Amino acid sequence: MPALLKGALVTLQLTGAALLLATPLGVVLALLRSAPSATVRGTVAGLSWIFRGIPPLLLLFFSFFGLPILGLTLDPMAAAILAMTAYTSFYFAEAFASGLRSVPPGQWQAAAALGLSPGRTLIRIILPQTIPAALPPYISHATEVLKGTALAAAVAVPELTSAARKVFVVNYRPLEVLIVAAAIYAVMDGLLVVLQIMGERWSARRRGRG
Repeated sequence: MPALLKGALVTLQLTGAALLLATPLGVVLALLRSAPSATVRGTVAGLSWIFRGIPPLLLLFFSFFGLPILGLTLDPMAAAILAMTAYTSFYFAEAFASGLRSVPPGQWQAAAALGLSPGRTLIRIILPQTIPAALPPYISHATEVLKGTALAAAVAVPELTSAARKVFVVNYRPLEVLIVAAAIYAVMDGLLVVLQIMGERWSARRRGRG
């Protein structure tokens, strides 16, 4: 059990790091999706198509085995965080872009007419309206990130799935070990589901007031 809990802690660290990095990247990519330049919009759309179309396991192998050939060697944890961040940020961008589209474009012009800078307009007017619409799909993708951390076992990150495999290889009791590991995943996923329900209710209240 201690080994499984230690693996669960690594799973949470990997999930937290990927979410921490992918969230602001997703916001930036969503803003670039609506940039005035067609070249910028097309580049971001193309990258989104590529990264969302590549299996995350392939991105993980590229981060761990491919980057050293290009002169950048990462340890297994860093490679896993990089791969999951690259994959997840484009899904988050879709969620935030959907939220941005729910804000009437005239609000940008209205804020500019009042003398607000684009940065203040974004933080004080646009994002508070974007977040309620983006939150449900954001948390839904976050649960996928949690379960996707199991792929990191392929490059020897000692997360929960990897820990479970090591334990049942030693004690020859795979059924019991896998059931316990599944229960731990269920608990962690349940916490995100609770957050999702709370987020959806908050979003519904915000929209109701709007």
